[in-house]
Amino acid sequence: MPIGSTFPAEWYTTTDPQTGRSLRRLTSAPAFSYPLYYFVDSITPDNRYLIFHSERGGWVQLYRLDLESGEITQLSDGRTVDSGWAIWCEQRVRGVYAHLAALNGVGREVWYFQDEELRATHLETLENRRVYDLAGRVPIGQSGFSPDGRHYAFIHADRAQFAQALAEREALQVMRQPFDFQPWRNALPCTVGLIDTATGIYRDVKEIPFHVHHVFFLDNQRLLLNHVQGENGMWSMRIDGSDERVLRPRSEGNGAICHNVITERGIFYEANGDVDGQREVWIGRYDLADDSFVEARLPGVGYVHTGRDPAGLANFFENQMGSEGHQLLWVHNAFDPKKQRVEVLRALTPIVRGQRYHAHPFLGPERRWLYFVEVLDGFSQICSLDVADLTL
Repeated sequence: MPIGSTFPAEWYTTTDPQTGRSLRRLTSAPAFSYPLYYFVDSITPDNRYLIFHSERGGWVQLYRLDLESGEITQLSDGRTVDSGWAIWCEQRVRGVYAHLAALNGVGREVWYFQDEELRATHLETLENRRVYDLAGRVPIGQSGFSPDGRHYAFIHADRAQFAQALAEREALQVMRQPFDFQPWRNALPCTVGLIDTATGIYRDVKEIPFHVHHVFFLDNQRLLLNHVQGENGMWSMRIDGSDERVLRPRSEGNGAICHNVITERGIFYEANGDVDGQREVWIGRYDLADDSFVEARLPGVGYVHTGRDPAGLANFFENQMGSEGHQLLWVHNAFDPKKQRVEVLRALTPIVRGQRYHAHPFLGPERRWLYFVEVLDGFSQICSLDVADLTL
C-alpha cells in the first residue's frame, strides 16, 4: 500500500476486569503493531496523532493513528528486504528499519530508514522526502530529535562489516555454540551522526570503537547514549563530541543501568545486579543539575523496563518474570523504603523475546492514558489504560 493509504478505526474501549479501569485497544489488525521506541515520543505534542509501526500487509511500515477519529494513515512504503533490529528483535523482517524511527514534534515529521536512505514524511501533508544518503552504511540504533527540533542524532556502522558480524553471530546461535555478546559488541565500531534539520547538513559527532544501541537528547546540546563499553550503562557528550561522561557507573553492589528515560526532573532508570546469585533491581533518578542520584530497591521483580513520564512525576514499570508473569507496575513513594508501595496496574499476557512484545509503557501528553503494548491473539497491539486518578 502507498503512503497516504487509510484504514478505518480499529479501536474500542472496554473495562479492565482486573482493576475496573477504562482500557482502550487502539489497534486490532491481525499483525504486529507497536509504537516508536519508548525512549522518544510516539504522540505529537498536541495529542493529535500516535505514530506507530505495523506489519500489516507483510511489510513493516509507519502509520499515524488519529486520536480524535481513530483513522489510520500509512506514512512510509519502505521495501528493505532485511530491516529488523537484529540485536534485540527479529532479524528477518522487511520494510522500514523497525524501532529506529523518531518523531519530530516541532517539525511535524517522522524520520525513518529504508535501504541506505534516511527519509521523512510530514504528518499532515504526507510529503515524503529523502533526508540523507547512507551509502555503504547501515543504521544500527534508536535515534532521536533535540527538544527544539533543530537536530537529529542517529547511530550507523559500516554495512559490510556489520552484515558479516551478524552472519557469524547467527551461525553460532543456530549451531547452539557458545556466543559471548559483549566481546562481539566491543568489536563493532560505529559512528554517532548529527543532522541539522533546517539545512539538512550532516556531520560526525563521534566515532566509537564499540556498538552503542541508543542515542537521544538530554537537552538541545547534549546527547545520552546506551551502553558503555563492555556492559550496560549510560554516558553523555555534547553534540560536538566533547565533555564525555559516564553517568552513575557501576560500583560494588549497585548494579548496571539498563533502561533510562529523560524527563523534566532528570533521568529515571533501573539498574540490575546480582546479590548472592539472585537478580536485584534498583530504581533511580539522576539529577543532571548536580550529577547526583537517589535510588531504592524494587523487590520481587524480574526484568524491568522503566516507564516514561515526560514530566518525571510518576514511577511505573514493565515487569517481565518469564513464566511467572508479565505486569505493569505503579510504584508509590518510589524512593522512600518505608513508604514504598507497589500496585499492579495490569497483568499482561506472557511474552517471548523481542522488542515487538515488550510493553514499553509511557504516559501521553494529556497525562490520562498510560500507553503500552500487549500481546493479543498472538500479535502485539497498542493499548492504553486510564490512570487519571494516579497521575500528578
